[in-house]
Amino acid sequence: MIIDVHAHYYPAPYLELIGKPGLPLPSSAALGRQSIAGRLALLDQAGVDTQVLSVSQAQPYLPGASAAAQAARLVNDLYGELCADHPGRFCIFAALPLPHVDESLAEIARTAQESSVVGVTIGCSVAGRELDDPALEPVFAELHRRESAVFLHPVGRGALPLLAGHGLEWLVGATFEDTVAALRLVLAGVPARYPGIRFIIPHLGGTLPFLFARLTRKSDEGLIAGLRSMYYDTVNGGADALACSCRAFGADRLMFGTDYPYCDEQEFERHLAYLDDGGLDAAQLALVRGGTAAALLGLGSGQPATRRI
Repeated sequence: MIIDVHAHYYPAPYLELIGKPGLPLPSSAALGRQSIAGRLALLDQAGVDTQVLSVSQAQPYLPGASAAAQAARLVNDLYGELCADHPGRFCIFAALPLPHVDESLAEIARTAQESSVVGVTIGCSVAGRELDDPALEPVFAELHRRESAVFLHPVGRGALPLLAGHGLEWLVGATFEDTVAALRLVLAGVPARYPGIRFIIPHLGGTLPFLFARLTRKSDEGLIAGLRSMYYDTVNGGADALACSCRAFGADRLMFGTDYPYCDEQEFERHLAYLDDGGLDAAQLALVRGGTAAALLGLGSGQPATRRI
């Protein structure tokens, strides 16, 4: 079974509600206007059985608690309708109305009843708050209690002057977000306090594999152990980067992803094909392509999720 854990879906009513009707930008998302029928045909062509959908940078992080809760409910329900229309082909990382804690706890409880929901998604930062902000602690405590998968995703924090211009905000800024979010969580002790959470870091962990030797030299064993307790998707495309990530984290910590619709059809297929070039053996490839995700998220071929958040 091949499972794509990093894929996005942008329902128009939701984008209108949160004031971002222009997403995804055509210049960066070649498949952004593809129909669901076309999407399913592409999945079939590539041999992908299931996509786990998330909202990417379009998080429902609105200032008002009520408005944020309404937005989260809407997008999660629209995702649920798509899953119901195509059983087994899609499932959901539910969006949360952060930074509003009570409303987020309520949405966790509500979506936990849905068989299509296999975890939650949280931005690499939340409305300007870093993920180690103590205000988010009750949310992590509840996700730990439920043994939830938590898929992180950059939100486009390109405010640093060194990222201004040339499209650097997303070209490299996104991977810096991945890197910093993972490090802040581990250094703040979040995975150690809440080992029930299965964190998934996108884009092979950003720059983490490249920096692993430096981190090993300049930190205690707890940092490396914390990073190796997390999971990482394979959205990258470089065989050398994949091999580096395998050495840093272990092949059993990697899961296939495409970042759909931020690719064209050829790139989409390449996201899967390049896994063959990273020096993995057959057993490791099977884990990366879907075995680890199936076990982590409670997925089986053609069956509803068996693990709830």
